[in-house]
Amino acid sequence: MMIADAIAATVAASGKSGKRAALWNTGILVCILLLVSTMGCAPKLYNVNMRYQPTKTIPPAVTDGRQYSLTVSSFIDRRKMEDTLLIGKVIRSDGSSIPILPKYAKATDAVASALRELLIQSGYGVSPEKILWDLEENTILPEWGTILVGGAIDELDVTCLDKIPMKQYTAKARVTLVFADVRKKRIFYRITSESSSALDHVFFSEEKLENQINGVLSEAIEKVLEGSEMDRQIREAIKP
Repeated sequence: MMIADAIAATVAASGKSGKRAALWNTGILVCILLLVSTMGCAPKLYNVNMRYQPTKTIPPAVTDGRQYSLTVSSFIDRRKMEDTLLIGKVIRSDGSSIPILPKYAKATDAVASALRELLIQSGYGVSPEKILWDLEENTILPEWGTILVGGAIDELDVTCLDKIPMKQYTAKARVTLVFADVRKKRIFYRITSESSSALDHVFFSEEKLENQINGVLSEAIEKVLEGSEMDRQIREAIKP
């Protein structure tokens, strides 16, 4: 009602001869009032649902992956930041920032869930058990199946510069995956993969934040599985 009242007052005060100028001024007034209203209603934080979001078609494992018993551990967070619960920020035009947090699980668990989902879709047999592993060989437990997969988050961030007229989204992810033979308590494969993206858009939304971070995370993990090297490393590790 406040915006409508302001428009009516502007047009009424202009008279018939100034209708065109009044409409122009009205448009400017609407933009200013909407901007002020939006800034006044800005949330204290944003939440996004981190999950696996396919960016390409990954072929199934070269051999029947169901014969392997893979257990995926929660990841270790190696990002150099004080609060690792954060996964990004929205920077407003006045220089203030609003934090972005994962909605349902910490980043370490969300990345593990994304990897677990991709392994299942690729045809591997994956245990539903959720465990914690510090990536050290001497802490591997015999009940963790045949192949243990853990990893570390080296970089994970989504940022939006909330400018006018365009919003600038950037996202980046770098993860290290570690594969171990449970029976021999031996790490046999370690690989680091990364991805980044950028998007300019006239509108801002949590959905775009979510799509950007899920896209780079999923692509970084997909790069590990898209060739035959990982499958080859697993087959070599479990040879008698």
